[in-house]
Amino acid sequence: MNENESPEDRAFRAEVRDWLESNLSGEFAHARGLGGPGREHEAHEERLAWERHMAAAGWTCVGWPKEHGGRGATVEQQVIFHEEYALADAPARVNHIGENLLGPTIIAFGTDEQKARFLPPIVAVEELWCQGYSEPDAGSDLANVQTRAELRDGEWRVTGQKVWTSLALEATGASSSAAPSPARPATAACRTCSSP
Repeated sequence: MNENESPEDRAFRAEVRDWLESNLSGEFAHARGLGGPGREHEAHEERLAWERHMAAAGWTCVGWPKEHGGRGATVEQQVIFHEEYALADAPARVNHIGENLLGPTIIAFGTDEQKARFLPPIVAVEELWCQGYSEPDAGSDLANVQTRAELRDGEWRVTGQKVWTSLALEATGASSSAAPSPARPATAACRTCSSP
């Protein structure tokens, strides 16, 4: 804890700590420490159940504005949340790409229709997202993206190839990078998908 924290931030820290302590017990006691770097696929169903439990209690998307389903947490409170989450040895999150990459992009740049369609299922952990960035001749260099997104008859047509997709096995949708033309920078694209 930072001794310079405001009274509001100290109260928020206590709320997060108490909730995690109360909820990482019983049904979820075994979830502590599951997942993480190099173990992203470990105990997926248990971690998914935990994250949906968090969503039901309002603990997903803590930094999102309240009008989009978040808690409207300040930057300081978001740091506090993540500190306490790590200190509690809580399981690695399964929807971090939707929550931390796709959702904020849609909040900042999406239409009202896109916000209504995509944000609620991210908050509720009903849809999981993967990211598709790396390409055969570009790696993760977004300035070199060859995948194209062209607007045709009011719909985007995306052509190209991705060779590495984070968390694709569990995803219901993909967030990707594509460029409208070689002269224009890459932008984000998303679509829901289903496994064969």
